[in-house]
Amino acid sequence: MCKKVAAFTLVEILVALTIIGVLLTFVAPYVFNRPDQARKLKVENDFLAISTALNLYKLDQGSLPEAAVAIEMLTVQNPGGVSYLAKIPLDPWNTPYQIEQVVGSNALQIISAGSDKKFSIGTSPDDLRSEIIQ
Repeated sequence: MCKKVAAFTLVEILVALTIIGVLLTFVAPYVFNRPDQARKLKVENDFLAISTALNLYKLDQGSLPEAAVAIEMLTVQNPGGVSYLAKIPLDPWNTPYQIEQVVGSNALQIISAGSDKKFSIGTSPDDLRSEIIQ
C-alpha cells in the first residue's frame, strides 16, 4: 500500500507567489521611502535642539553667538559649569551642522549639508535649512 504525502501543488505555489507579488507592489513604495523620512525627521529634531540651545545661550549671554563659532560656543561649559549641547551634533550623513548669519541681520540659520555632504553657496535643493533664529 502506497502512503499519500500531503504537499502543495505547483499551481497552488504559483498562485500564492502571485498574490504576494501583487501585495508587494502596493506596500513597497511606503516601505522603501521610510529611510529618507527618518533622515529628514532627525535633521528637524537636531534643528530644534540646536535652536533651543541658541535661545538659551541668548538668554544667558544677552545675544546670539557669532555664526563662525556658534556651534563650538554651545558645547563649551559656561562659568556655571553647564554647556548648552553635550557635543557637536552630526546630521544623518555624518557631517557637522553649520550656522550661518542671515545677510543684513543678527539672525542665524542652521544648515545641514544633505546627502552630498557638501555645503553649497546660496540655496541648494540638497542642503537643509532651519527657520531663522533671532
